[in-house]
Amino acid sequence: MTFHSRYHPGAVSRPYLAFQAQSRPVALALLFVMTVGLSAALLGETILWPFVGGTAAAYALAALYGQSTLHRTVAEVDVRGPFAAVRSVWEAAGEGDDAPREPVVSARLAHGVFEVGLGDTVHTFLRDDWPEFDALVAAFRDSAREADLLLALATRPA
Repeated sequence: MTFHSRYHPGAVSRPYLAFQAQSRPVALALLFVMTVGLSAALLGETILWPFVGGTAAAYALAALYGQSTLHRTVAEVDVRGPFAAVRSVWEAAGEGDDAPREPVVSARLAHGVFEVGLGDTVHTFLRDDWPEFDALVAAFRDSAREADLLLALATRPA
């Protein structure tokens, strides 16, 4: 079963997605640089080279932050048997299914926060981010039970 979060990009292309993710951080960073530059200019400071360097550094950091957000934010989960794959917004916008499937180790729901152990990583899912949250919880719990059963069968003495 495949589940989509509210961050899923749908049919949006990767270049547009990158533009969209970078627009707000870049705008805020450049607003900060321009405010500092205006303040320095009004005080009579020499600002040309610090302004050029500050603008380039602010743009680079803001663009990097926007890209890293696309790679960190979970957009899609695919649960199949005792295995599951978690895909970021960037991966979900691409072609194909390149996310590795890992065994579901645990699935625990407490106080509206759902924690799932996939391989050696723990992923946290919030109810507000997943429209089909209850179905997601049920799928992961079934997957964890199936993984436990397979592990018990594999480690049983012959």
